[in-house]
Amino acid sequence: MTNPKYLIPLLCVLFAGCTNTSNKENLAYQFIKPIPADKSLFNGDLKELNATTLPALFSFTDFNWKDSTLTLTAYSIDTYKASEIDNLQKGDTILFRNDTIITDKIERGKYISINGGIEFGGVDLTAHEEGTYRVLLMDNHPQYSQLGKVKLPLSPALTIIDCGDNPDDPSDTIRTNHRQWLANVKEYKRDFSELNTRVNIENGIITTITRFWIP
Repeated sequence: MTNPKYLIPLLCVLFAGCTNTSNKENLAYQFIKPIPADKSLFNGDLKELNATTLPALFSFTDFNWKDSTLTLTAYSIDTYKASEIDNLQKGDTILFRNDTIITDKIERGKYISINGGIEFGGVDLTAHEEGTYRVLLMDNHPQYSQLGKVKLPLSPALTIIDCGDNPDDPSDTIRTNHRQWLANVKEYKRDFSELNTRVNIENGIITTITRFWIP
């Protein structure tokens, strides 16, 4: 029979052990996902796009000059909440390109490197606008997600701003004769990529197409 004087200390030890085990099992880890694209801008339909600028993919053949329209594929930049990334800790999981990365190593400097960065199976993040972080890919590119394909009318006052062949070259600004300009540009410049093309849309109408220089 257990001596009563030893019973209380023994129970304390047992309960303490159970409590510590439970705490370890119940540690709260974050599961961090990209912020969903703001579909409210589209009201469920890309044709309702209004007062926004989007990365876009299209070719010169996607212009319909008879109808004055452009068919493009719209994209968004993947971003993460700064509040979640700033509190990122070992053991948290982050979703990147539909793959889950369990955080084992975090390096903070000019940017945040998780698990050694993309080259080692992790991911790099850099501060973005409006309290967010974005993925930092090679040549400072972000990670894009496709939103959908849509045909939109071109403004009668359409402006195309196109970069030069070199980073220090001045941009060309085309306000008239867009069709002729596209027919005369170098063949490799007839395709526009979400990596360096931004389309400004007002009231569902394309007003400006801007292409900037990238490596």
